[in-house]
Amino acid sequence: MKRSKIFSFIFLLAASAAFAQQSPVKDTVLRDLISQAVNNYPRLKELEEQLKVSDVKDELIHSNYKPTLSADGAWSYVNPVAKIPFGGNEFQFQPYNNFNAALNLRQMVYDFGKTKMALDRNGSERKLSQDNLENNRNAVAYQVAQIYYAILFLNRSVKVQEDQLLSLRENERVIESKIKNGDAIQYDLLTTQVRTANTDNRLKDLKGSLEKQYVMLQWLTGKDQHGVVKGQGVQDDLPLIKEGGDWQNSNPEAKIINRKLELFNYDLKAAQINDRPNIFASASGGFRNGYVPDINPLRLNGSLGVGVSVPILSASRPKLQQKLTQVNIEATKKSLTTLENNINKDLATIGEDYKTLDQKLQNSKLLVTQAEKAYELAQTRYKEGLITNVELNIIQNSVEDANLNLLQTQYMMVLDKLESHKVVGTKLY
Repeated sequence: MKRSKIFSFIFLLAASAAFAQQSPVKDTVLRDLISQAVNNYPRLKELEEQLKVSDVKDELIHSNYKPTLSADGAWSYVNPVAKIPFGGNEFQFQPYNNFNAALNLRQMVYDFGKTKMALDRNGSERKLSQDNLENNRNAVAYQVAQIYYAILFLNRSVKVQEDQLLSLRENERVIESKIKNGDAIQYDLLTTQVRTANTDNRLKDLKGSLEKQYVMLQWLTGKDQHGVVKGQGVQDDLPLIKEGGDWQNSNPEAKIINRKLELFNYDLKAAQINDRPNIFASASGGFRNGYVPDINPLRLNGSLGVGVSVPILSASRPKLQQKLTQVNIEATKKSLTTLENNINKDLATIGEDYKTLDQKLQNSKLLVTQAEKAYELAQTRYKEGLITNVELNIIQNSVEDANLNLLQTQYMMVLDKLESHKVVGTKLY
């Protein structure tokens, strides 16, 4: 029973963590597009490859713990050499031809934490690279989201223009019929045809902008998304973020600043410990001549010892290096304060803009309803000859403007929500 409770507790913790990291995007089409972009965008793959640099550097630093082995070989000719008479002969202390061949082994025994500090710093650099990769992934996710919403709203705008074009062409047909019956003049037809041509041009512009968005989406995802992103409605499930919350752990710039603080702290530690000594062991063995009394034959020789290397004067001036690093740390901490102020300012600005748009949205919906009703009445009155073609066109323009303004307001509100998440660094993928 006790074990069951423990497993249940672990499961709840894991579920809570997964829920906390869940993307706020509920639209399945958008989530799939973001996933494709994050997995296929070439720039992200390039950054993934760059992460391997830290692994190689880690191996390189670890090599400080491993011994180094070198081979030496030397020949030298010396003349004159020291000689003394001995027993009726000359005794020579050194041969003319001197040979020496040896293998030298050197092993670091203790460096007072310098190698470990370098490994820890490299680990922090790896995390910085990982943060850069995650930030770029999230930036791509936000770019995909912006393009996706632009496509949805452009699709709906195209539909508004197409409906408007159909109405104008129907209006042309009615005018042509009236001209035949003597109830309208050629001027009415010409003004309507101009209006139709202008609407058709705007429709072409909208379709051109729409195709550009599809091109951008294909560039990010690696696939043609025409059959995937269609004219479906917007599933606007994103909440508006009003407070920064845990921005220090989510905002991309804050994450990079905190990683740089870690690196500066390691640099400060390095400046403090780099003047510590190194203790090392060495061993050497090989063949050489010159051993008295028989100085010419090569003989096996060797040595073993322990040494200490103590820095006395450093060109990097450790005290000045510490002072410089401390200044960088303080400046970086100040940049966090600046970033916090900017986040609060951006969220407040977005919040006010969204509030204004929300108020405009209610008015825009009312205007659309009123304009459509007015247009229905105007069409009836025009067919009965109670109003002119110019008056009908004016009312028709108001319907188009009201619908486009409504779409624009809805689009800007979605962008505000998306931007509020981007400011605090919400993860979209």
